[in-house]
Amino acid sequence: EYIADVDMKETVKQYAYYKLGKMKPQTVRDYINAKLPMFIEYCSLNGIHSFADVTLEDYLNFNLWMKNDKKVAQQTGFMSCHIVEEIIRIGQIKGWDVPTFHLPKAETANQLWNTKKSMKTNKTKPIPEDVFDKILYHAVHDEKDVLTKSGIIIQSQTGLRINEVLSIQEGCVKRTFDGYDYMEVTLGKTEKGEPIIHKVFINELVKDTIKELSDFTEPLRKESGLKELFLCKSAKKKNAINVYSLEHWNDQKLMPFIKRWDIRGNKGELYPLTSHQFRATFVRELIKRKVPIAMIMKQYSHVSIEMTAHYLTLQEEEVKEIYSDMILSPESKIAGLRAKEIKGKLDDLFHGKTEDEIDDVITDLAKTMSFNPLPTGVCLYDFRRGNCTDGDGCFFYNCPNYITEVQFYPILKDELDLLEKEMARLKELGHEREWQKQYIKYKYLKPLVESLEVQLNGKESVG
Repeated sequence: EYIADVDMKETVKQYAYYKLGKMKPQTVRDYINAKLPMFIEYCSLNGIHSFADVTLEDYLNFNLWMKNDKKVAQQTGFMSCHIVEEIIRIGQIKGWDVPTFHLPKAETANQLWNTKKSMKTNKTKPIPEDVFDKILYHAVHDEKDVLTKSGIIIQSQTGLRINEVLSIQEGCVKRTFDGYDYMEVTLGKTEKGEPIIHKVFINELVKDTIKELSDFTEPLRKESGLKELFLCKSAKKKNAINVYSLEHWNDQKLMPFIKRWDIRGNKGELYPLTSHQFRATFVRELIKRKVPIAMIMKQYSHVSIEMTAHYLTLQEEEVKEIYSDMILSPESKIAGLRAKEIKGKLDDLFHGKTEDEIDDVITDLAKTMSFNPLPTGVCLYDFRRGNCTDGDGCFFYNCPNYITEVQFYPILKDELDLLEKEMARLKELGHEREWQKQYIKYKYLKPLVESLEVQLNGKESVG
């Protein structure tokens, strides 16, 4: 409705149709309506009635107008510039009614709005363990706001997205025939595109939390007729009752919680917690609990209605980000035949760089590398080069592509202890051949464990 010119409206419709092949309808609508009105306003003020009438000078002046006259925020300017650029680029390929001038090969929006951050994916880092422990402790023992407490506990224990948590309804907790508790949630982001009801196993803490939340919001459900558990009185409309909004969660629930209990990061600052970090932290905890992470990678798009643990719905990119941060960050403590070489090269790359620049380096490196999860580490072999010639050599820890990290230490230490006991038993029985087989694995595993122990004790040596 905000586009008065017929020709311009037709081009935007064609663009919307193109985007529908890539996003959900609601996302397309929100994307266009949030980012295009600024350009339409500029065209109205300057007598431009069709995309085809736009000149390169108009396009550049539009950006200057946003910067100097409208004084828009950097991100707003970038996104408004980006959508116009995309319509022109795609339109030139598809034959829409757009200008024929050549945009520079590099993304002009990034250059005009002057930041690399627009080009990189927003990396969601897991919450540091000591900070996570404080968050959970205060949520369980001290927090009086039931919605805040419930959201934090459910997210931290299930790895669900906050919009999925906010979707839970009365009666969502069920029990299997063999006595396991689970909850039903609506998953919006699935391979099939349609929201589905997904079943997620829960522990006693989550079960008790949902009961407390259900009791707390029961009067609001009776008054409103709504079934959702995360309900609140509307601040704008008197006596209106709404499901708590996703948009307000980080600002109105999480940050006040962090301030209330004075939870700080390693630099002494109030920890800048966002809800999506609980998901990344959940994966890290799965790694520590020996869950075969290869399952997460292989079945990330799992959308079956069968009973299953929620981590199967994680996106492959999310897991890759967590692994790249684990292996490549300056604080990483790694071991393996190439660990010293990798650490040396990373130190050279990171030298003299700021924290944001280091994040950019890690992001760029992760895009070029292969991370194939193993139960006790990561294989860096790139399978695009063909099948691995070593077969399952990594399970003997003598493959140059095998890297492990301190979070795998408990698993490797247990394996080493069991191996030593088994070798002692075989020695006692005089089974030399079987002992030799175990020794092949032992002679590579022991240095790995020792290297991680050295780093755990605060020394810098890398095996």
